[in-house]
Amino acid sequence: MRLSHPATGWLLAGTLCGALVAGRWETGTACLLISIALGALAGAKLPSGRWNAALLSSLCLGWALNLYLTPGTPLPGWPRIALRVATREGLALGALLALRLLGAAAALQGLKAAWPGEQAADAVLGALAPLGRLGLPVRETRVMLGLALRFAPMIEREGRRIAAVQALRAGRAPRGAREWLERRRAAVVPTVVSALERAEGVALALEARHYALRPAGVARPGQPALPWKLAGATLFGAALLWRRG
Repeated sequence: MRLSHPATGWLLAGTLCGALVAGRWETGTACLLISIALGALAGAKLPSGRWNAALLSSLCLGWALNLYLTPGTPLPGWPRIALRVATREGLALGALLALRLLGAAAALQGLKAAWPGEQAADAVLGALAPLGRLGLPVRETRVMLGLALRFAPMIEREGRRIAAVQALRAGRAPRGAREWLERRRAAVVPTVVSALERAEGVALALEARHYALRPAGVARPGQPALPWKLAGATLFGAALLWRRG
């Protein structure tokens, strides 16, 4: 079953913010479970191996820093690192941080499915459209975010292609950190040049089509966003305010 309801993105956005500020196991677990459930109903795909590796490394680093930098009761049998001892309080805080990161990552994957492409920028900035009357550049920001969401994956693929070509020209794998950095530097310049050329062409096309004047998207009839906004705000407020007890 797939939940085709873009307005649910507001609940996922509130869940994402709530996971980032959660200070209790109850709110962190609630954000994680809601994110997983809504992401599954929205048809979210499993993250790539690179994403999982980055998330796992972040979890391990955050847990280790909390484990050794948080003062408290020492854990027997754990090694000392830089004259610091592992503590029970740090172990608990590291586990809570890991729970918060997992909840935020699950909510982000759900948002990618609920608000694909430019729909995320249209949804958020559409709600902020009244601020445009105060002189804030809401429409310009929508254009910038929409283009970033649309072209960032394309630029990443272009960079990978250029790096692969550079590796083939070298004829062998890099030896040592210095050669590895030189290969990356050799791929950065043509990638930036390609991105600038593409940006110039896109800017001319958008100007000719008056793209900046297109109004931000809103929820379709029959899909009221207000209940989902209230639910997301309530979840975020609960996670923000119920941090100690």
